[in-house]
Amino acid sequence: MKYFVLTLLFFTSLHIFSQGRLDEIKSLFAQRSQADKLNECIRIGEEELNKEVSREVAVYLARAYYFKGESEADKNVKLDIYLKGVAAGEKALSTVNSYNEAFAKTKKEEEAIKSVAKEDIEAMYWIAANLARYAKFAPFGKKLAVKGRVRYLWDHVLAIYPDFNYGGVYRFFGGYFALVPSITGEQDPVKSKEMFDKGVASAPYYLETKVLYAEAYCTHAKIKDQQLFTKLLEEVLAEDISKYPDILPENESAQNKAKDLLAQTKELFE
Repeated sequence: MKYFVLTLLFFTSLHIFSQGRLDEIKSLFAQRSQADKLNECIRIGEEELNKEVSREVAVYLARAYYFKGESEADKNVKLDIYLKGVAAGEKALSTVNSYNEAFAKTKKEEEAIKSVAKEDIEAMYWIAANLARYAKFAPFGKKLAVKGRVRYLWDHVLAIYPDFNYGGVYRFFGGYFALVPSITGEQDPVKSKEMFDKGVASAPYYLETKVLYAEAYCTHAKIKDQQLFTKLLEEVLAEDISKYPDILPENESAQNKAKDLLAQTKELFE
């Protein structure tokens, strides 16, 4: 009996410790605009995942890598960061039973991903988000190599929960249809605008949508809409971002990008 109680206390203490580490990761992620806090969040997340795969930890780690990649100037480092984000997302996905069962039968991620339900979307979404950013900055050959995977992941997000992460799938497809290489035959500025409009309608206070709308669609060679470009970016700068504390770091980043883009107006529309 004494041994049983000691064993129970031991495993209970492990659970408490693990929850404490998760709480620490959450706290650090909330302070992600500070580089040292973000890096510590990543360090602890990686450390915890090496001990045991936790979906929550893996999702926070994938999100942390995504945010870190956004501010990295060195393209090679940026690509490596996004791939680490993909790997963290894959660990989260490995905890989804429906996916594992479907993959065991089909042996194909493209088919198995269709089994992921709305309530499990985070485990898949951050693979898609990091992989899409990787594809944006990767050399042409590597871009094409992941294009198919990027597309079927986002197609499933669109199918089950398009408003997730402030209409994230609309941001993706808005950028995708504007920026996908014309050789693929999928470049379509009309579809790009349609998706961006849906993204803005879904969460107008998530400012990255308007920034990407201005950057990818308005400056497109077939569009060149300077009036809309200026309107969108001025709306971004006019927003009181203190009203949305959960996404304050992302909105701060969006406002900085908006300032930079407005400063480039002349060269972008020459």
